[in-house]
Amino acid sequence: MKLRPFELALVIIFIVMAIVSLVVLKSFKPERSPEETEAALIGSVQIWGTLPAESVEQVLLAVRKNNEGYNNVSYRYYHPDDFDTQLVNALADGEGPDIILTSHEKLIEMRKRIQPISYDSYPLRDFKNLYVDGAEIFTLSDGIYAYPVAVDPLMLYWNRDIFATEGFLQAPATWESLVNTMFASLVQRDFDRTITRSAVAMGEYQNVRNAFGILSALLIQGGMQGVLEEGSNKYLVRLQTSISGQGDPLRSAADFYTRFARPSNTLYSWNRAFQDDRMKFVSEDLAMYFGYGSEGPQLERINPNLNFDIAEIPQGETATLRRTYGKFYGLSLLEKSDNTQGATIVMRALSTTENSEMIAVASGMVPARRSLVSQGSNDKYGRLTYKSTAVALGWLNPDRAEADKIFSTLTSDINENRRDLNAAVGDASRRLADVY
Repeated sequence: MKLRPFELALVIIFIVMAIVSLVVLKSFKPERSPEETEAALIGSVQIWGTLPAESVEQVLLAVRKNNEGYNNVSYRYYHPDDFDTQLVNALADGEGPDIILTSHEKLIEMRKRIQPISYDSYPLRDFKNLYVDGAEIFTLSDGIYAYPVAVDPLMLYWNRDIFATEGFLQAPATWESLVNTMFASLVQRDFDRTITRSAVAMGEYQNVRNAFGILSALLIQGGMQGVLEEGSNKYLVRLQTSISGQGDPLRSAADFYTRFARPSNTLYSWNRAFQDDRMKFVSEDLAMYFGYGSEGPQLERINPNLNFDIAEIPQGETATLRRTYGKFYGLSLLEKSDNTQGATIVMRALSTTENSEMIAVASGMVPARRSLVSQGSNDKYGRLTYKSTAVALGWLNPDRAEADKIFSTLTSDINENRRDLNAAVGDASRRLADVY
């Protein structure tokens, strides 16, 4: 059949359209959903941290249900004492994580390995609005060094049975009420004046589990300026200088702390011969124990029959501001990460309101976000740890292991009369300055 010119033209047009359609269909790629786009960007991301593995894994499991892109995101827990060595060795071998999840106590020693977030991309004003005051310890001169996740404030645990037996129904709210009203009744001695029950574990360093935190709380309550930045990676140690310009916070803290370990002092209640203070507390041979908020459930597990409660740590009687020490945990991006883009996405995801709350609560801690802290908690420990988080602060210690050695020497020098108070405090300040 012979086609007329008009019919032939139509056939040619249809053939061309069919070919074009096939080409278009072959090259067409449907637009990705936001989840699919994010999944393609994440890739493999490793996180190492010092928070319990279960607390982070449960969040990762929840995130993976909604986004398969997180299937290659992993978390590995290390004990705080082992973390530094493991990380340094891994980085030296060209391995290691993309993200670390640790407390601010490791910030200065890890600073050179962390990639800060520019204030251009994350304004300081936005950070302040979002997180509690103490979390600002992650905001240094050249950027933000972590997305804050959780806070673990230092608290006071007290034995309700011992207190009730001695006629006290509440924990001491002030240091003055502790030393002037309660102390003499809470300490027990046998016929030769040997201490059989201590009131509080202070004075020594090696057998006081949270000695660093207690001394830090006393320094903060004393109004110390702390450690200030001076240029790039240079620091000024101002533990002996107060914000008000009056007094010597380190001298006052060291003097008060060591009184409890000096046999000649009326506050003598503790010595180096005693076992670890937490074990002495759960054995009911110690009336009060200074521990972090996350330790409450641990104390219960060690001795389910222990009748104890939690309270904010004592404040100075004339103090106008409540203060305690806290550990601030955050997610930091390492400079040597091979997947900066994916790691950044993961950090933002884990630090959202919902996910950071899950991590914090599962770790027995408090979320770092203002909105969540202001809501409070009905948990028997959270009711008070949330309040303490609002007034918790930290300081830029140079290296936690080195700081422990220096503070340990400080207390032993005073207790053993190797140096007088002023000389011991001055030596500690100089040694701290040398470590930075």
